[in-house]
Amino acid sequence: MGFVTLFLIAACGDSSQISITSQSRQPDLIINSTKLYLNSCYSLSGVFNHNGTIKTKVILIFPTRPLSICADKQSQLNFDGTYLTVRICRTSFGAGGCGVEKYRTKDYENWQEYIGITWHDNKQYEAWRRLGSNSSAADEITKVIPAH
Repeated sequence: MGFVTLFLIAACGDSSQISITSQSRQPDLIINSTKLYLNSCYSLSGVFNHNGTIKTKVILIFPTRPLSICADKQSQLNFDGTYLTVRICRTSFGAGGCGVEKYRTKDYENWQEYIGITWHDNKQYEAWRRLGSNSSAADEITKVIPAH
């Protein structure tokens, strides 16, 4: 009877992956004078210009998902005039497909995470809750506008 040895190797992010390391990198999105950089599945950083003073800040550190990798080409930032929405695509090792996570903010400080679809008066809504909350209830819902 033989023995089977199983080794799992998990990569943990270090601080160099959380902050912006290259000034030559193009921003992923610019809103007014704020430059935003999506750092894979680790974080979202912003470069803010406050009256000529440039400040770089990590504005969101994504929740960790052990044994997963990020599909950078399928991750994206979007600004609709009200919300900055971050969409990241994570794939668990040994699983196929993309597990999409969405986060949004109005002010770069208070974040919500997408928790699914809900229905109200026969209309479809996206359900959002405060990031870090364990509640199954939505803190806010947004009506889904069908794409034409």
